[in-house]
Amino acid sequence: MRVDGMKKTILHYVTCLLLACGAFIYADGKAEFALEKDKNGVKVFTRKIEGSALKEFKGITSIKTSLTSLVALMDDTAAYTQWLYNVTEAKLIQKINYNERVTYTVIHAPWPVSDRDTVTYSKIVQDPKSKIITIHLKGQPDKMPPQGGKVRVPALKGFWQFIPNKNGYVTVIYQVHSEPGGSIPDAIANSTTTDIPYNTLLNMHKQVKAEKYQNAKIPEVKELDAK
Repeated sequence: MRVDGMKKTILHYVTCLLLACGAFIYADGKAEFALEKDKNGVKVFTRKIEGSALKEFKGITSIKTSLTSLVALMDDTAAYTQWLYNVTEAKLIQKINYNERVTYTVIHAPWPVSDRDTVTYSKIVQDPKSKIITIHLKGQPDKMPPQGGKVRVPALKGFWQFIPNKNGYVTVIYQVHSEPGGSIPDAIANSTTTDIPYNTLLNMHKQVKAEKYQNAKIPEVKELDAK
């Protein structure tokens, strides 16, 4: 009886522990990120989102550059087609101020899937102490009328984050979850969650080296060593 009682106590303890862990991981309805790809200095993680057809992705890389150059790159909407993966059209709809804007992009999708388009509000925030820059992203699909031949992405949320390091490198994090809108095969939907962050960050390494970004002056951006 004592042995059986002890077994029950241990089983109860383990069960409670597992439930507690599960609550910690899934309290917000999201699983932990799992590494999907680690190549050419770019790591891509994904996780399932309950009730969503698409996984959330997180891409991480490190680039030897300045915070200013990265913000200048993000500010150059017309150049998005040169480095944002599969983006075939990009234009600024509204520039509210330095920190806030609304952008329109078209993302090419493989046949037979229709191209997607997004209307995204973004806001730049820099922490005054750490100098970390976060660009918050949120879909605003109703900010622009539907465009012929395109399926509007109905929901999008994520961020870019630039974390400066004292060795001259900046850690770049690109994290997004969106809903595809319309119907899309699972195989294509899930492949995009790896391809988009991987290729985008790979392209960013090259694009940000352009002279116009390296020589950019943005008074609002404070570098890590700035007084």
